[in-house]
Amino acid sequence: MSLLDQFVMEDVAKHCPKEFMLYHKCISTNHEDPSQCGFRERDLTKCIRSRVPSVKDIMKECGDKMKNYEQCVRDNMESRTINENCLDLLKEMRLCAEGQVRGKTMPINQL
Repeated sequence: MSLLDQFVMEDVAKHCPKEFMLYHKCISTNHEDPSQCGFRERDLTKCIRSRVPSVKDIMKECGDKMKNYEQCVRDNMESRTINENCLDLLKEMRLCAEGQVRGKTMPINQL
């Protein structure tokens, strides 16, 4: 797991602990059919977007890069050329996101 992934995961766990745990409990209970947890996923997503500072910062500063990557994935899904055509956009998006958390104290250390 990268530093970015760890930082965001800890921030989600810190700011959305109930939604985080309920979603993961649902997934572990329904591992053969995770689609049963759609409502828990929506609850977690809503919480993340409204209460997780690192995600808010990333969306504010890197939203355009994220949209470009998502569009590339959609455009190349059918032809199965995502790796060939979208990898640079993914790297660009992750670099931007890493810049938003660089130098900040890990959320677990703020408890």
